[in-house]
Amino acid sequence: MKYTKLLIPLILFLFVTLFPTDTHAASYGVSLTPPLLRVNIKPGKSITQVFTITNLNNEDKLLVARMVPFTQSDDKGNPSIDMKSSPSWLNYFSLANTYIKLGSPFTVKAKSSEQLILTLSVPANAILRDLYGTLLITTYSNVASVAYQGSQVSATIGANLLVTLHSDINPPTILKSGILPNTGAFFKVGNIYLADNITPLSFSASVKNEGNFTSETKGIFKVTGRNDTPAYLEGILPVYVISNTQRILLNTEGRNFSFSPNLSQIGFFKAVIQINSENSHTENSIDIFFFPFKIMAGLIFASIFLTVILRTNKTQKIVDKPIKTLNH
Repeated sequence: MKYTKLLIPLILFLFVTLFPTDTHAASYGVSLTPPLLRVNIKPGKSITQVFTITNLNNEDKLLVARMVPFTQSDDKGNPSIDMKSSPSWLNYFSLANTYIKLGSPFTVKAKSSEQLILTLSVPANAILRDLYGTLLITTYSNVASVAYQGSQVSATIGANLLVTLHSDINPPTILKSGILPNTGAFFKVGNIYLADNITPLSFSASVKNEGNFTSETKGIFKVTGRNDTPAYLEGILPVYVISNTQRILLNTEGRNFSFSPNLSQIGFFKAVIQINSENSHTENSIDIFFFPFKIMAGLIFASIFLTVILRTNKTQKIVDKPIKTLNH
């Protein structure tokens, strides 16, 4: 069977909840849990992780499990998987199951589950680096046939594995963050943003991992005034940022950061993105000058309007004033 390059939307931030939801093959009733595994392991060591596949259908499902690598992901954390790539480190992974092996078909009975015992054994001479792979589960529509090679692929699900090979638990990496105003009433003069202080302002933020090891976006977004006094504060949604990739940063509700100033907040402020992970630190900020531009514009317009009306009325009175005639 010929496999082509496949982009699979496996959302990397599913891990952040305390109780992550299963990964489902939509409309095919197959789930895989956990959806993501983060591992720090020293060379020469081994670990084992149990994954559970659940068949929610009323019929048996023919499945094939395999490990595939990925090296890139988009700014939302979705990895790009190349089915043709086969780096040597894939041999570090194996299944400890008696009857289920990687790359070989197996059947999960209707309304039942099967456990995959994935083992990672790292050689003592392994290169210190990050390994990114996906435990890919492919379902086939023709479960009656013994020769699955003739079956048609129905769906594919997977669990992402972020593996760090290093003697340190949190090897250092390099993070760089950025922040810009996104929506609101503002304009830029030099390096300063002039913004209306009665209009909500939203911000887009991102972080780039320029190092060689995965990091996590633990941090805050804040707006500070004089003497760095916080005027607003909210948390950053924790996500993993793999090496040499960029991620969009969102608040803990999964939305862009926002700040709603009030009339009393006039002057210079800073919007700050601050990340303090176990293996890196980054901070970036922009300068904002808040002022009631809309109110001032309204007052100026109103004063001009009143001036025009008063002048018009005065002119009209002069025109309408009766002309006195002299009697001889």
